[in-house]
Amino acid sequence: MMKLGMGLVSVALTSTFALSAATAQDSYPSEPIELVCSTSAGSTAAQWCQMMSQVLSQDHVLGVPVNVSYRGAGSGNEAAVHVAQRDSDGYTLLHANASWSGYMNLPTFTPEISDFEFLARVEKFIYALGTHVDSEFETFEDTVEYARENPETLAIAGNKIGSIHHKHILSVYGAAGVDVNHIPYEGSGDAVRDVLGQHVPMGLGSIGQLQPHVEAGNMRPLVVLNEERVEAMPDVPTAAELGYEYDISHQWQGIFVKSGTPDEVKDVLRIALEQVVESPEYAEYLENSPHVEANFESDGEVLAESFQAELDDYRSFMEDNGIL
Repeated sequence: MMKLGMGLVSVALTSTFALSAATAQDSYPSEPIELVCSTSAGSTAAQWCQMMSQVLSQDHVLGVPVNVSYRGAGSGNEAAVHVAQRDSDGYTLLHANASWSGYMNLPTFTPEISDFEFLARVEKFIYALGTHVDSEFETFEDTVEYARENPETLAIAGNKIGSIHHKHILSVYGAAGVDVNHIPYEGSGDAVRDVLGQHVPMGLGSIGQLQPHVEAGNMRPLVVLNEERVEAMPDVPTAAELGYEYDISHQWQGIFVKSGTPDEVKDVLRIALEQVVESPEYAEYLENSPHVEANFESDGEVLAESFQAELDDYRSFMEDNGIL
């Protein structure tokens, strides 16, 4: 069983949280911070990174520029290497999500898991599978039947190898008893773009990402990958409603820091992230993002335990599906 390094295991808040944070506020931050976003610029995760950076930069939050850089290549490896090579000083933050439980299991992931510490989880994302409105596929069952008659030929655009998008696609079609061909992109925005261009027949995107194209009459959503239907697409069934039962691994968005970051700096960052989720900007973001559910957590022990379980679960899934 893969085990987390000490950085991901012991990040519990101390009883001196408020005092240490106040002390650190005098010296940190004093220069711009980089938020490394592990996706392409057109994805919904990229929109999240931009929103986070804008609110964190405000004078009453961190008070210094928080600049987003996009490093989506290599199934998380490019972003992880970049952060691992920086100092443990809180000036380089890593956008993290549930996909990292897959990335960190890949042989292409070169840093050590112990190089990173799970600072906070912010929210949950909900996804759907869709096709171009001119596609031959009218329903999700149509795609299942096609895949049954043509094993491993149905191409479905999604995010990187090892991502939660990858797991979503293999899981729902695995529950239907068919094999499909996952086409990896650097971000879901690129995947949706190629569905719209009819370069691939199917694609996975967030509800908020697909909704404008559905309303414009260019995309047809086929199935929601959630336990229940979503308000933004009330006519689109869940996989369970169609008879395909499986344990859904949901995407979340959060922040990693490099292990060894001083406790007082992490305390300042946790306070700042709480300010973000309590801000009017975040409330507006939630209102305009039907794929997002608030899900804030900054307790280090809780985060370490949940992420370890995700690492172990994804490794088993990857072995069972021939990804490893």
